[in-house]
Amino acid sequence: MIKNKIKKVQKREGEIVPFDQERITSAILKSGQATAEFNGKIAGKISDKVVEMLNQLYGTRKKPPNIEEIQDVVEIAIMKNGYTTSAKAYILYRRERQKIREAKKEVLSGKTTKLPLSLNALKVVAKRYLLQDREKKEVTETPEEMFQRVAKTLAGVEKKYKTSTSKIKKFEKDFYNVMANFEFLPAGRTLTNAGASTPVVSNCIVLHIEDNMEGIFQTLKDAALLQQAGSGLGFPFHMLRPAGSLAKRTMGVSSGPVSFLRVYNEAFGIIKQQSRHGANMAVMRVDHPDILDFIHCKEKEGEIRNFNISVSLTDDFMRKVESKSKEFWVCKFKNKKILPRRIIRDEHGIVLEIKEEKITAEQVMYEIVNAAWANGEPGIIFIDEVNRVNPLPGLGRIEACNPCGEQMLHDGDVCNLGSINLDKFIENKKIKWEKLRDVVRTSIRMLDNVIDITKFPIERVSKMFKNNRRVGLGLMGFADMLFQLDIPYNSEEGFKTAEKVMKFITEESHKMSEELAKEKGVFPNYKKSVWKKKGQKVRNAATTTIAPTGSISMVVNVSSGLEPCFALAYVKEVMGGQKFFYTNRHLEERLRKEDIFTEKLAQKIATAGGVQQIKEIPDRIKKVFIGALDISPLDHIKMQAAFQKNVDNSISKTINFPNKSPQTEVLKAYLLAWKLKCKSCTVYREASRKTEVLTLAAKKDKKFLTSTTLELLEPQANICPECGGPLQSQEGCLSCPQCGFGLCSV
Repeated sequence: MIKNKIKKVQKREGEIVPFDQERITSAILKSGQATAEFNGKIAGKISDKVVEMLNQLYGTRKKPPNIEEIQDVVEIAIMKNGYTTSAKAYILYRRERQKIREAKKEVLSGKTTKLPLSLNALKVVAKRYLLQDREKKEVTETPEEMFQRVAKTLAGVEKKYKTSTSKIKKFEKDFYNVMANFEFLPAGRTLTNAGASTPVVSNCIVLHIEDNMEGIFQTLKDAALLQQAGSGLGFPFHMLRPAGSLAKRTMGVSSGPVSFLRVYNEAFGIIKQQSRHGANMAVMRVDHPDILDFIHCKEKEGEIRNFNISVSLTDDFMRKVESKSKEFWVCKFKNKKILPRRIIRDEHGIVLEIKEEKITAEQVMYEIVNAAWANGEPGIIFIDEVNRVNPLPGLGRIEACNPCGEQMLHDGDVCNLGSINLDKFIENKKIKWEKLRDVVRTSIRMLDNVIDITKFPIERVSKMFKNNRRVGLGLMGFADMLFQLDIPYNSEEGFKTAEKVMKFITEESHKMSEELAKEKGVFPNYKKSVWKKKGQKVRNAATTTIAPTGSISMVVNVSSGLEPCFALAYVKEVMGGQKFFYTNRHLEERLRKEDIFTEKLAQKIATAGGVQQIKEIPDRIKKVFIGALDISPLDHIKMQAAFQKNVDNSISKTINFPNKSPQTEVLKAYLLAWKLKCKSCTVYREASRKTEVLTLAAKKDKKFLTSTTLELLEPQANICPECGGPLQSQEGCLSCPQCGFGLCSV
């Protein structure tokens, strides 16, 4: 670097900041790498030339040069050095950035934000979280103001506990900082509703169904009101009598749980949740007589589309499957033993015939396996493991879970979610444990305070929520953390890192819950909990879970939950059929750092969907930068199990299978998940659905976009029901990376 007279720079918003030549060098290098015209040494020389020119033009001027003036000089310097192709690339980059800035301003109705949000992320934030004037169709706050609204509202809860004004102000600042720094985000319902005119609700609720007509439709009514308010729900349909059972009051016969599942499905298809349909989970125990009917109820793609379905598997069933027992599997309902039945229905769902079947547990399991292999459903729950670690045994057994499978809950119970962004806690390939501890503590206080401002339209749900005070602190950006640590996802070191990080988060969350109990008291159902038996006073019945983070992880531009990247490059189709590609930002940074990044190489990665088959990329990079389909299903299971060891509740994760995987591999995965004490398991075989949710690049496609130009993409026309964008299958859910729409497929 040469001696520089320029000390300050004026940013576009008018802010004056210190001049940083490194930023100029980096921008020049990126243009050279993209075109393969020059390397870092040449970039440094051109950067020095830029500084010389800036000194001549602005060195004696009182007013510092602005960003546009500096970039004009950069263009000239690159061109004067003979690198016309790189100069053109730099000019195009500037134009792109200008278009993005203009588009962002339009999204915010003329407002601006200093937060590092991509255009797509900003669209999600504006559509789902920012306050709006519906009549004028304008957003009325910036992302910063949204975080301020949420922070002030949650800190204000402390007044109820006679906290001092100074402490409340500190909490408000802490709450704002963890959100604005993208270190932690509460669930979308909290971002949308805290401090707004609409009530705050949570997205995870389980409702039981009484086995009579009044009970069935009372639960449906309650569920409809909860969905209207913005909640997702789970139901244990095994509580309903089997098809063919006598209905004493009418002397008729029952059409079975699946018939009422269809009734619920039709009702929920009509209800809109803040401009989108709600997610729901139907659960049935494997020992219910109608289990075969349930397993195949979504066999036809598009059927019962407002529900995910999961089968609860018992240890007894799993042991029989593992041992290949020749005994016939016997179901039961209200202590009456019944063989599994094959229920024949017409096209309208009317029961035509019921046949009892002599079938082994292994044969029942293969019916589950074949259905999941075909289209990803049903998922499975290991219900005995769930109840072994039930934190509230005094409330009875847990029978069902929320729509994404990460919250196993009692009747009427709720969990309030939020996620820590692990991408923010790495420096020089080391985890910043103290910083992580601080954010965990702040997050638990925030989530606990959310409970006090939450109000559901069903009183028994509000009461149960406050009696148990469950919170679900989770995470996102785990794959991004591993990229920075240079650790392969599917390695022993990767599994150990998962276990260590989750253990730390859960232990610190418990410590914070103990502190809150001293400040504010234990949760009302404390005496019915395992905490009472331990003699440990806590504020919350449970504190950790790993939930889907589709929308909020998109906002902060990191991988979802504990998932690996689906792939390192994606194809996205825009109106007119034109296709573009996205390359993972950490991979792009690594390739640039090693001075091997070129546009040609980036296109190869996009075409292949990853780096494993690219000869130009060193093995040391290939080892770390792996996608979901580069990881064996059993390693996916091992990673889920590594986290589950230290998670209070459960985990939402997808076990990805290559398209050619046989059904026997799915069975192996289920058995391993059970043995490793996972609480649930969701599988998805690539391209098993007629509408593929996320595709890799195809060789015939020519257009390539880096992570910067991806922001200019417009929605696709044939998949996402809201924006038309392609849906992604991760964490047991389908989500749209472009608009944040989500449907779960556990």
